[in-house]
Amino acid sequence: MKVLVVGDWLAEIYEESFYKAFQEHGYDVSKFSWIQYFKYYQYANRFDVKSNFLLSLYYRIQNRFTFGPELLRINRDLRHDAEKNRYDLIFIYRGTHIFPSTIKKLKATGAIVFGYNNDDPFSTHYPKYFWRHFMRGIKNYDHIFSYRNKNLDDYKNISYKKSSILRSYYLKDKNFLIPPASVKKEFKSDVVFIGHYENDGRDEILLHLLKSGIALKLYGTSWENSPLISELKTFTGEIKPVYTEYNEVLNGAKIALVFLSKLNNDTYTRRVFEIPATKTVMLSEYTDDMANLYQNEKEVFFFNNKNECLTIINNLLEHPDLINAVANQAYDRLMTDGHEVYDRVAEIINEYEHQRIN
Repeated sequence: MKVLVVGDWLAEIYEESFYKAFQEHGYDVSKFSWIQYFKYYQYANRFDVKSNFLLSLYYRIQNRFTFGPELLRINRDLRHDAEKNRYDLIFIYRGTHIFPSTIKKLKATGAIVFGYNNDDPFSTHYPKYFWRHFMRGIKNYDHIFSYRNKNLDDYKNISYKKSSILRSYYLKDKNFLIPPASVKKEFKSDVVFIGHYENDGRDEILLHLLKSGIALKLYGTSWENSPLISELKTFTGEIKPVYTEYNEVLNGAKIALVFLSKLNNDTYTRRVFEIPATKTVMLSEYTDDMANLYQNEKEVFFFNNKNECLTIINNLLEHPDLINAVANQAYDRLMTDGHEVYDRVAEIINEYEHQRIN
């Protein structure tokens, strides 16, 4: 089977992880990335780009609003690639830049075309222009994998019934247990939260924990937007994201907090698989979805408010044996249920085989 993975390729935990997993399954897999079409790209801290304000603005506008000469080039080149190489399966990750007409032409080459979206395209928090190509092209996909249960209903409400859940995942080469002695002192903590700021009360909970004397470390982006940033920084210092140190930071914590994105209407998140892989105890906001993934007080702990969160943390810190037991049980559940990206690609392949037969 020949497979083409399509996406922007901004972060390797997304398209690249699927690409490698298809390879691991033994398939002939190729990649089509559109990030390089936007020269002088705005992520200069992540890519080697030239400095030119006007050219940067020119490409940034096209990428943000998904129109212009570069969008035409992306879709043209993708069509030509598919016509030339005749793939069996084309897997489009978060197809914000792919025109509905392009999906039709990809299918005309004989390929089965799947879509996947880790964000919620039906969320009202996004500007309308952001998902317009994806939304208009939904009916053209052979199947769309949904990150969350809510979107299954969203698709049904627009009369699209070819959707199923494909949850997030961890990566075995990036999310794994490190011997405690190997973790740098600067990354050790009682409690850690790694994630972005959203205006959903997470900053109030974190500040409450810090004021209560919890040794908490905070990493992530957009925290400058919190109205509590000044108070938070008196405890945490400068709040920065972590990239290569991410796994070590998780390993260095006894307890890792999980807050769920309200922007995307999440009922679970990628971290609920990454955290147990490090044998760190997970303390998460409660959702029914999370309760179906892990058993409360056996594999995970849930909180509903800041006082509950603090009480659970204090109890865990007073009982290290409980921390070890829950961490091990969550790890065993993770391994048994199979939540690595390899397992997700197996689900994609099963759907492909089902469609090919029928």
